[in-house]
Amino acid sequence: MQSELPTEFHYTARGQLALQAGQLAAAVQDFDRALALNDDFAPAYYYRGLAYRNGGDLTRAVADYTRAILADPQYPVPYYARGVVRRHLGYYEDAISDYTAAIELEPDDADYYYARGVARISLGRYEAAIGDFLACVRINPEHSNANYNLGIAHRDTGDREAALSYYDRAIELRPGDADYRYARGNLHSDLRDYAAAIDDYDVAITLAPGFANAWYNRGIARRNDGDPAGAIGDFEAAQSGGMDTAALYHNWGVALADLGRHAEAIVQYGVAIERDGGLAGAWLALGNARAALGQYGDAVTAFSTAIELNPGLDDAYRGRGLANRGAGDETAASADLDEYARRTGGAE
Repeated sequence: MQSELPTEFHYTARGQLALQAGQLAAAVQDFDRALALNDDFAPAYYYRGLAYRNGGDLTRAVADYTRAILADPQYPVPYYARGVVRRHLGYYEDAISDYTAAIELEPDDADYYYARGVARISLGRYEAAIGDFLACVRINPEHSNANYNLGIAHRDTGDREAALSYYDRAIELRPGDADYRYARGNLHSDLRDYAAAIDDYDVAITLAPGFANAWYNRGIARRNDGDPAGAIGDFEAAQSGGMDTAALYHNWGVALADLGRHAEAIVQYGVAIERDGGLAGAWLALGNARAALGQYGDAVTAFSTAIELNPGLDDAYRGRGLANRGAGDETAASADLDEYARRTGGAE
C-alpha cells in the first residue's frame, strides 16, 4: 500500500510546531515546502510571515502577510499581523486600516480592537482609542492592558477620576505589573496625593528594582511630600539605574538646596546644564544657590541666563534683583524688583 504524500497542510502544521519551538529556519523551510505544493495557500504565507517577524525581518514579514491577504482576503489574522508590524514601524494609519479590516471580518476578537486603540492613541485620537478599548473590555472584561490604556487615555484627556478607576482595575487583574503601579503612582502625583504615589512607586520598585523612572518619580513625590533626604536617595538610585537626564540633576540639586546644602546643589545644577544648557529652571535654581552662598555676581549671571532662555520666568527677575542688591547695585536691583512686581501684581 502506497504511503500518503505530505501535503501543504502537513508541512504547515509541522512548520507551526517548529515556530512554537523557536526553530525559525526549520519553520521557514516547512512553509516553503507547503508553498511549493500550493503557492496560493494563505496560512503558509501567514505563518512564514510570523517566522520572519520573530527573526527580525519585518520587510519579509509584511510581504508574506500581504501575500496571505491576496490569497484569501477573508482571512483576518494576516491583516492583524501586518497591522502589528506597521504600528511597530510607526505607520499608524496603515496599521489602523489593517486592524479595521480584521475587525470587519472578525468583530468579536478583543485583541483587534485593543491593537487599533493603541495605534489611535499613538496619533492622539483619544476618543476613538477609548471607543476601541471599551469594545475590547466588553468582549473580554479581563483584558488588563485595555484597562491600563483606558487609564492612559483618560489621564491624557484630563479625566483623572476615570483614569484612576481604570488603573485600579488593571492592577486588580494583574497586580504584579510594575508599569501599572508606576502609571497609577504618576496619576496620584498629578493629584498631589504623594503618599499614595509613593506607595505605588514602592511596589513598582519592588517588582522591578532597576526601574529608574520609578526611582526618579518617587524622588519627586518624596520631595513634594517634605522628604528631601529620601528624594536624594531615590535620585542616586535612578542615576545608578542608568538615568542621566538634565531633569534628574536639576531636581537632585533642588532637594539638596532644600537641606541647605547649596554647594552640593550647585554641582548638580552644573551637571543639569551640561546635559541641557537651555533648561531655564536649572539656571534659576543655580542663581538661587549662588545667592544663598553670597556669590552675588555669579548669581546675577545665572538669573540673567534664565531670563534670556525664558523671559516669562518671573522669579528670575526677583532673584536677580535681590542678587543685584546684595552686590550693591541698587539701580539694577530696583529695576528688576519693579519688573517682578509689575508682572506679579505684588510687592518684592
